[in-house]
Amino acid sequence: MMLNEILNTDFGVCEYRLIENNLINCRKKAEIPENAKSVIVFAFPYKVKNEKPANMSRYAAVADYHPVVENKLKEYVRLLNKYYPDNKFVPFVDNSPVPEVYAAAAAGLGVVGKNGLLITEKYGSFVFIGEIVTDLYIPAENKIKECINCGACLKACPVGLNKEKCLSAVTQKKRELTQKEQRLIKENGSVWGCDICAEACPMNKNKELTNITEFINTYRSSYSPDESPENRPYLWRGKAVIDRNNELM
Repeated sequence: MMLNEILNTDFGVCEYRLIENNLINCRKKAEIPENAKSVIVFAFPYKVKNEKPANMSRYAAVADYHPVVENKLKEYVRLLNKYYPDNKFVPFVDNSPVPEVYAAAAAGLGVVGKNGLLITEKYGSFVFIGEIVTDLYIPAENKIKECINCGACLKACPVGLNKEKCLSAVTQKKRELTQKEQRLIKENGSVWGCDICAEACPMNKNKELTNITEFINTYRSSYSPDESPENRPYLWRGKAVIDRNNELM
């Protein structure tokens, strides 16, 4: 049975050898199966509406993606184990030793934007990445493609695509914010995350919306301090951080 028939979803594959020298040093590195040969990569779309949320990033407008993506990957592993019982399949999401954007691009899922994001043809860059590392050899594309390099993201970004000064990073800081950081939040109107570069990207225009029920059913168009923090992307930082940001608006 073909792999696409087993998984019944979009995915790409890159050879493990392409990323093994660029693994991210995290505690899950030891979980990579011995004799790993292939990385099966998935892009999970989360854009629910074309209109952007009022005061937060699109990814923050839906439920925490970690359990959503993890559950889907576990189901894919279950199916793969059924058809390939002699092989090992290990899923990873977010806290992954795999350089996800590079692997996804090498797997043919999209191109690497100037802002470092994966931009898929179907959903643009509004996707979460998950992968399964396996000792099963699967023919792979192994070809990295770059974006059109128009510079729209760089021009739109208030900090010139500086990752350390990025509004998204600033909204997640627990320490006291500098006046400059406070002004950045206030002027750009986001209590959590940032989509400025993504919204400016022409490769993100007219893309499909998500069909993932867990995201559709948990969407809200703005943040309110009265809402429950349970199962939200910012909960790992604590509700006090996002409420602090909200008070700056």
